[in-house]
Amino acid sequence: MTTRRIAISLLAALTLLMCATVSARAQQDNAAEPECLKGTVAKVSETTLMLKGTTFPNETVVKRDVTFLLDKDTAYFDGAKRVSRSALEPGNIVLVFCKADGKDGKDRKARIVRIIGGKKL
Repeated sequence: MTTRRIAISLLAALTLLMCATVSARAQQDNAAEPECLKGTVAKVSETTLMLKGTTFPNETVVKRDVTFLLDKDTAYFDGAKRVSRSALEPGNIVLVFCKADGKDGKDRKARIVRIIGGKKL
């Protein structure tokens, strides 16, 4: 019976180890997925886009102002039509697909900016 108990204990330990590894990998994959945020354009410059009243997928996070980093790889759309950065104007309602950027991961780098609504009155 002792050999059988040792084998079962080893099997249980291996199973727990595999579950922990899979769970850690899933968390890393989720962190790498783009985040989609919605807000109203407050300010646009060559390197940044600031949104006010930004809503987050996690509904427990309150609306707030968020600044995104822009670069030459950022794509801009008005609906389905590709446009230039100059099409972004304060007051436009946009969706921003972004990823964490920087050493601490607190900066957000915009991958795609899509205008979904005209200026708010």
